[in-house]
Amino acid sequence: MRRRTLRLVMVLVACGAGIICGRAALHSVPTRDAIGVVFGRGHLLALGCGGGVYEVDLERAHAERRDAGDNTLATGRVRPNGGQDRPSQDHQLLERLVAALMAESVAADEQISQGKLGRELDLLRCQFPDELSWSAALRRSHLMRWRLRRALAAQLRAHQWLLRHVTPTNATAAECRDFYNTHPGRFLQPSRYRASHLFLSAPPETPPEVVDLKQKMIASLWERVHKGEDFFELVAANSEDEATKARGGDLGFFSESRMPPDFFAAVRKLRVGEISQPVRTRLGFHIIHLTDAKPARQINFEEAQAEIALAFANANLAAGMRSMSRQLVERAEFLRASLQSL
Repeated sequence: MRRRTLRLVMVLVACGAGIICGRAALHSVPTRDAIGVVFGRGHLLALGCGGGVYEVDLERAHAERRDAGDNTLATGRVRPNGGQDRPSQDHQLLERLVAALMAESVAADEQISQGKLGRELDLLRCQFPDELSWSAALRRSHLMRWRLRRALAAQLRAHQWLLRHVTPTNATAAECRDFYNTHPGRFLQPSRYRASHLFLSAPPETPPEVVDLKQKMIASLWERVHKGEDFFELVAANSEDEATKARGGDLGFFSESRMPPDFFAAVRKLRVGEISQPVRTRLGFHIIHLTDAKPARQINFEEAQAEIALAFANANLAAGMRSMSRQLVERAEFLRASLQSL
């Protein structure tokens, strides 16, 4: 009986020691660095709240910025031989990753709705013209859909936590007026157009035989419009723009910056009420019906004041969140001082 008790005690002590050693290893920079190298994540760049940032995380963040069209930090990448193109950019992005890691840890108990998470995922998906492009972007970032969902949920919790701990300051009417007077060019509203379109999808990766088929289909549909068939009925029956076909292809008002160049060039040639011949853009084929147009004009202060006040509030909020992020970075257990040492 005593032997059994002694063995049980020894087993419990061994388990306890193993747990303690395991926890110590989680906070050991050399151990975490070696684990990262062995499992293909590269060297450890930062450690905080039990989580680590590795070379592969930094490279993935650069790839995501390039996909998003953000060139401010996209060129600095860790090279396999340990050098780097722009180390200062790497450090800026590394600090953002560390701040996000720390914020996600302290915000672990924040509650976010599944509806909000679903909307954010839909917004990400809508940035890509089709499912093939979306899947390719996920592969480039080494992300599976479930992992993206989990990462996005963590980011939303962190953002919600930061918003609760940062109080933006509001601009006065005098500050808004001064900004309006010193930045008149920002309040010049460009020419805007409203149009509906009948759309057949043919992005760059579409096989040539499918492109040829879509080109024949759009020509046939244009002939039917030209012969007097109702444009909006044809849109409802044939358009492949699922977001607009239910409302007759209506795109709302838009300016040049919102549309592909080829599409906007075709719109500018139309008079209100006219329908274009088929137009090819990088997205596919369009038949465009111009329904309204508004010339460029200067927005007056009364119209712009609410927008200026919101811009001030957002800028102050962003500054507050950057300050909070710096505080979180300072709480990290380890932050590699130089990437050149790798």
